[in-house]
Amino acid sequence: MKRPGVQDIGLAVCFLLLAAIAFRPSGVVGSRIREWNAERQVLALYREEGRKAAATRKSVLGSGDAAHVIFEFSDYRCPFCRSSHEIVDEWVAGDSVKVVLVHVPLSDRTREAARTAICAEESGAFPRLHDYLMTNDDWESMDVAWESVAAAAGVPAGTRFVRCLESTATTERLARDAALAARWRVTGTPTFVSEHARIAGAVSEPHLAELLGR
Repeated sequence: MKRPGVQDIGLAVCFLLLAAIAFRPSGVVGSRIREWNAERQVLALYREEGRKAAATRKSVLGSGDAAHVIFEFSDYRCPFCRSSHEIVDEWVAGDSVKVVLVHVPLSDRTREAARTAICAEESGAFPRLHDYLMTNDDWESMDVAWESVAAAAGVPAGTRFVRCLESTATTERLARDAALAARWRVTGTPTFVSEHARIAGAVSEPHLAELLGR
């Protein structure tokens, strides 16, 4: 039997070193394993909390009776959220999918926009105001009043709406959204979560099959 030579031993040592580098936490394989474990934990949390979280939120796109529920963590100034908006509308058009919006505002102005969207829920006008905020830029000016934004979107903006904009209940709602994002390890917008998958970043039509486990 041939004894291993210096070259063979050197190759084995190199292989072991490369494997150690790849599998360490910051290595390529180690990082992928860590991401995979994190995704498994998020999906487990979804299965545990998703139904209750969906039932307590009225920022919903699509039919309330839809069989499939997808959570979208979103910000109104996020360019990838905006580029995904039309695709999400297509997802919910068939009544078999509903998307629950979880507000993750990344600036003071989008925090105010999120409050405005939440306050449109009581009149059943959230989808209309959400669409307006996603497809228009005029609201981004600090000089534009939110009552005017609501009126431009065709949303009733009476006394109740104005009070809602400043209410503690609306602040608490945003805090619950932030807590859900933290618990489900959402670190950027948009992030889409279903019982089958978590997708971070802009989506396209084929992503729906992944989210539905098909």
